[in-house]
Amino acid sequence: MYSAYAIANEFIRRAQAGRLPGLNSMKLQKLMYFAQAWHLQETGTPFFEDTFTRGKNGPVLNSIHHQVKCYCERPITQTIRILSGGDDREVWRVPEVQRYDATSLALVDAICEQFGHLSAQALSDLTHRPGSAWSQAEADGSPISEAAIRDDVTV
Repeated sequence: MYSAYAIANEFIRRAQAGRLPGLNSMKLQKLMYFAQAWHLQETGTPFFEDTFTRGKNGPVLNSIHHQVKCYCERPITQTIRILSGGDDREVWRVPEVQRYDATSLALVDAICEQFGHLSAQALSDLTHRPGSAWSQAEADGSPISEAAIRDDVTV
């Protein structure tokens, strides 16, 4: 299982290569949600480690939000970097999916193919449909369970 940062960076790389138009913060959040839902529905296990919460525009990963919120509605241009290391050495690294992991890369590509042409608002609207995991409670920042995401009939 990957970190949410690694999966987000795969979407950002596709946007940088011109294969994912209009990738802003909200669109990235929704693509991440669909990737998690598809993986849960196909395998019963999460694609990445993190918890979605109920934001007013749909499911949100707070960790990703904090990394890309500076872009607002503008396209994301840089991959996410995180600081790691020990007491005596700090290193910035870019989390990524391993190039040999064809299954994970194919899932990101499938999400791009299915949803990448849609705007951030259109993707948000999809997550708001009746029966979605997001719609089962108020948009109050509460967590969305993996079971609710797996059982989301709108994905």
